Parts: sequence; structure tokens; C-alpha cells
Amino acid sequence: MREFSYKTKIAKMLFLSFLCIVVIMCIYYFDINKNSIGSTLVGLVAGILLPYWIQSIVDLTDNKNWKSTHRKLLRVGLMQKNTEIRISFAYLFRIKINNQYLLVQNTRTKKYQPIGGAYKFEEAEADYLKKHIPVENDDRIQVDKITKKDYRLLVKSKYLRKFVKRFDKTTYRENINDLSREFVEELFPNSIFDKSKFGNLTYEYCGRHMTNVEYGNVYSHYELLLADIVEVRLTDSQERLLRNLVDKDSVKYKLATPAEIKSYGVGYGTNVQVDDIANHTPKILIENTDKLIFRNRHEKVNNIKI
Repeated sequence: MREFSYKTKIAKMLFLSFLCIVVIMCIYYFDINKNSIGSTLVGLVAGILLPYWIQSIVDLTDNKNWKSTHRKLLRVGLMQKNTEIRISFAYLFRIKINNQYLLVQNTRTKKYQPIGGAYKFEEAEADYLKKHIPVENDDRIQVDKITKKDYRLLVKSKYLRKFVKRFDKTTYRENINDLSREFVEELFPNSIFDKSKFGNLTYEYCGRHMTNVEYGNVYSHYELLLADIVEVRLTDSQERLLRNLVDKDSVKYKLATPAEIKSYGVGYGTNVQVDDIANHTPKILIENTDKLIFRNRHEKVNNIKI
């Protein structure tokens, strides 16, 4: 869809460029032939055509869907430059054994979701944002000792592109080279795995899921959601640890099939009608990898001692 949309933008720009060239040639023709009426009429056409041509060139800079949707909201007046946009930038672990994915229970919502969570930024980044890209804490989720300095923030529309660019550039935040914090926090204190037996954490980058800029009904706010997907490379001993979970009964975790994840836990045709799987979970499915962007951005396999 992104490729088709971008090709359409190029075709539109080329067509308008062709029309502009024809108009310029007509103006020149009428001018040298001293046809003032023709020059006036063609000049009016040029005045109408020029803004659309400029707009088509600007649209070519929107090489991602979130940029296109953001600009469209501004154009139609549904969003202003000072409208606050809620951003939630996170990373999610894909941990798969056979045809099942490991999910853990969110202590707040009680729903099952991939291991992972919001990126955290350092004090140096907080200082930079304060000076260059003013942001506010997201008041939809309580800010406490656990959620402090999460990339769950409110960013004004006029700063959104600058903010995303800075997010990709800064070294003063959690980065792909070490995403062990959430992994350790969610698996070992809950005794899902024995830390002394697990060994190193090895993972590779799969790509990034990024939503359109759109109105979210859950938090009643315009939002941009980002999730970097990483896949854990399990050793033989780690695979055995994961298989052992299948025979254990615990509310702390769930091994879910792709079908269960896509239905959010609802058992179609059964009496199980509770959606106990979080709605962002399908982002980790292997079948959805082709929807990710930046798939070749980080080719290094990361090995972290935990």
C-alpha cells in the first residue's frame, strides 16, 4: 500500500508538471503573438494550477503513511499546528516456539501481551527536549516511579516530524543494542524463567510498526504509535525452558497461537468470549513482518549478558 501510494504521488506530480510546462508554453506563445486575451486566460489557469503543483511536490516528502495522514489532518482543518499528539514509542519481543508465541500478563489491564514496553529516555534527552522540542507527560497513564521517562508523551503537531527524527538520532535513550531491561523485569521476578538457567539474551531486529496519525478512541486523543519488533534467538536449552511452560498452568503468561492472537483470545464458536489478549499483540506475528518498515536498518545480532 505504501509503495502504490508513493507511485501515485509521483504520477500526480509528473502530470501536473507536464500541465505546467504546457501552460508556460502557451503563455509564451500568446505573449510573442501579442494576444492579451489568450495570455490572460492562460495566466488564470496557471494561477489555479500552481498551488496544486506545489502541493504535489510537498506530498513527495511524505514517504511514510504517518506523514501523509498527519498532513491531511492539517489540510482539512481537523488538526492545528498546536494540537497535541499522543505518542507511545515501544519495543516488543517476538518469542516463538513451534506455532505459539509467549505472552505475559499486563498487571494493569490483566490482558496478555508481548514482552516489552515503552522506550525510556535519559536525563540528557529530557534536557534536550525541554530546550528544543517541548513535550508534556502523557496524562492518560499515571506517571510514577515505573513509568517515569517513558516515551509516552504529548507532542505538538508542529514538532511531530522533528520529534520522530530526534528519536531515531539520539543516543540518550534505550536503543536496539540493549533492550534487556523489559525482558529481565517481566520474566525473572515473576519466576516465569530462572535467571540463573536462562543464559544470555540474543535477539535480532525485525522492523518497525508505525500507525497512521489518527484519533484513538481509548484515550480520546490523536495518536502516533511506534513499535520496534525484535525476535529472540533461542538456544537449545532456552527452547527446553520454553517448552516446559506448556505443561504448567499460570496466569502470569500464555502461549498463544496466531489464530488466538488475531482473535484477541476470543474463541470463535465456543463459550470463550473474553478478549484477554491486548490489541497491539498481532504486531509481533511473523505473517505481519511484511508490514514493518526499516526491516534492514539494524542487521547486527545482539547478545546481552543478563
